[in-house]
Amino acid sequence: MAKNSVKMTIVNKAQFDKRLNSHTHEVHRNLKRAVRIAANETRNTAVVSILQNARAGGESKRSNPSRTVRVSAPGDPPASDTGFLASNIHLVMDADGMGAKIESRADYSAALEFGTIDMAARPFLQPALEQGRRKYERMFAKAVKDGI
Repeated sequence: MAKNSVKMTIVNKAQFDKRLNSHTHEVHRNLKRAVRIAANETRNTAVVSILQNARAGGESKRSNPSRTVRVSAPGDPPASDTGFLASNIHLVMDADGMGAKIESRADYSAALEFGTIDMAARPFLQPALEQGRRKYERMFAKAVKDGI
């Protein structure tokens, strides 16, 4: 079960299908491709933001094994220690291909994304989506336009 996720879906799909009935197949094919590309790019942006967080907030001592690690500053993406968070960000396509979910399956994902009473947020999924939002909106509009 996903602890933290971002979902992308075509809104009013039934109404959309009805209005573009004669072009449905081509438009659907284009939109499925656009959804897959946008979701993959969002996932990849989130992973890279964790693995390449150059604006780390400082250092912290850890044990088992004993080591010093980079920690992220509040508001920055989390800094990677073991790579577990980054390796547990998965893309799940809807069965019809018209939506996708990017899930972070690490049990502490929500605490990092939204913060806790004791820790400020270190968001990584929502900023990844926001970074590409305008590009994805143009991509979806082009997918429809090219299909009709």
